[in-house]
Amino acid sequence: MTAKLERRVTRVLEGTIVACLAVMAVLVFGNVVLRYAFDSGLAVSEELSRLLFVWLIFLGAILASRQHAHLGFDSLLQKFPAGVRKAVILGNAALMLAACVFFVIGGLEQSKINLGNRYPVLDIPYAWLYGVAVVFGIGLAVSIALNVRDVLAGPATDEDLVLTQNLESRVQEEVDQLTAHQRGKDGQ
Repeated sequence: MTAKLERRVTRVLEGTIVACLAVMAVLVFGNVVLRYAFDSGLAVSEELSRLLFVWLIFLGAILASRQHAHLGFDSLLQKFPAGVRKAVILGNAALMLAACVFFVIGGLEQSKINLGNRYPVLDIPYAWLYGVAVVFGIGLAVSIALNVRDVLAGPATDEDLVLTQNLESRVQEEVDQLTAHQRGKDGQ
């Protein structure tokens, strides 16, 4: 049940990120064409694109955390035994969870402060901008908790005890999944 829920949440986050990027692309491209071709533009384009970009970045950071896709330097960590690596990962998680608390508290405070301030063109409160910190803090905390669960769930392999995942490994994993899916569709 948990794996199914995780996949659904991941798909929702990915869909939201894609939607943000698509709307941003259309708004910015459309605005460029309107400015150069017709000497006009959409006033809403700049504000909405900026707001969507901020949401896209923070939602993407949640996904990257769960997939161990953030930039990192763990060459030294790989030299230590599994017990030390687990301790470092748990210490890192504790620090990150503390940061998540700061994001949630700060985001709530900034959202409350900016409820009365509105975007000039969109006419929505600036709280929409600062509210992403609350979503990010909660989402990242859940991601960190799941990563810690994965580390503590049983005998961890060397591949499980990493803070970041090699890009080549991630690409190969995706290729393998797509190949297996395609073989399943073809009945092989």
